[in-house]
Amino acid sequence: MAEPWSGQSLQALPTTVLGALGTLGSEFLREWEAQDMRVTLFKLLLLWLVLSLLGIQLAWGFYGSTVTGLYHRPVPLGPPRDSSPNTATGLKPDLG
Repeated sequence: MAEPWSGQSLQALPTTVLGALGTLGSEFLREWEAQDMRVTLFKLLLLWLVLSLLGIQLAWGFYGSTVTGLYHRPVPLGPPRDSSPNTATGLKPDLG
C-alpha cells in the first residue's frame, strides 16, 4: 500500500515543485538561446499575430457599424401582422 502523505512532505512539496520548474526553465532558456532560428521564427510569428490583431481592430473601427447593422433589423412600426393559418395560405379570414 502507498504510504500516506506526512505533514513534512506536504510542506516540502511547493519547494520541490518550484525547484523543478526553475531547473526546467533555465534548461529551456539555455537551449532556446542556442537556437537562433527558433528565436527569429518566434519573433516573426509574434509580429504577424500583432499586425493581424491590429488590422482586425482597425477594420472593425471602420466597418463595425455596417456589420452590426446587417445583423440587427429595425423593428417595424406598423401594427403586428396576423399569423393565423388562414392568412398564411393567402385565404381571407372568415369574419362571419
